[in-house]
Amino acid sequence: MAITSAHPHPDAASIRDWALYGPRDPAIATLVERLAYERQMRLNEVEQLIVDVLTTALNTERKPSS
Repeated sequence: MAITSAHPHPDAASIRDWALYGPRDPAIATLVERLAYERQMRLNEVEQLIVDVLTTALNTERKPSS
């Protein structure tokens, strides 16, 4: 799904690469591993958790930064 905007996003190239190369922050992979092994979660459960949290973030009004 391509998102278009009148103003290009400063991280557009990294966002496009996300699906191919994964997250740039290794802490994300570490957290996924911990959830899988420490809580015996299947990868599809961890991915659904990520989807749920990101969907909630999209549906929540963003507070202006100070």
